[in-house]
Amino acid sequence: MEIISEIEERRSFRALSEDALADEVVERLLRAATLAPSCFNSQGWRMIAVMGERLGALKEALSANNKWATRAPLIVVMATKPSLDCRLDYGRDYAYFGLGMAAMNLMLQATREGLYAHPIAGYSPAKAAKAVDLPEDLVPLTLIIVGKPGSSELLSEGHLEKERSPRDRKPLFEVAFRDSWTSPWSPA
Repeated sequence: MEIISEIEERRSFRALSEDALADEVVERLLRAATLAPSCFNSQGWRMIAVMGERLGALKEALSANNKWATRAPLIVVMATKPSLDCRLDYGRDYAYFGLGMAAMNLMLQATREGLYAHPIAGYSPAKAAKAVDLPEDLVPLTLIIVGKPGSSELLSEGHLEKERSPRDRKPLFEVAFRDSWTSPWSPA
């Protein structure tokens, strides 16, 4: 059984074109995100697709290491707060889990569209929130940088190396277990 091609193909590439994206493409990305599961169908994610007059201000929130993202024609602010979804015992605030699944759906749809979609944590949350008038009680958990494949001129040598390298994933026995924490995954 094969995994869908979008999962296999999706990578956090950085070489972007500044070409604008059509509204209908952006709407498909956002729609895909809304199809993610959530606890009791709460749909606790909030998304701001920034591609107009506020894009420059949002780019000011990026860290120096994310200079490559200044070429992006679209940045999606993914935000939530614990009260927007189930808050269960043992510290299980499902809002963050649901937002992660919505973000993945958006990135898979972007891959399907032939776009690059790269989630980042390297930005100032306060500056990002201010740039998009995000209410103070919402957490801007990640920014998803979206664009068509393009120029690598803003990439550092390290970023260029990452762009060209094979995909690197940890082996299952490091991240998965069979029956208990003390039994690393191995085939039966």
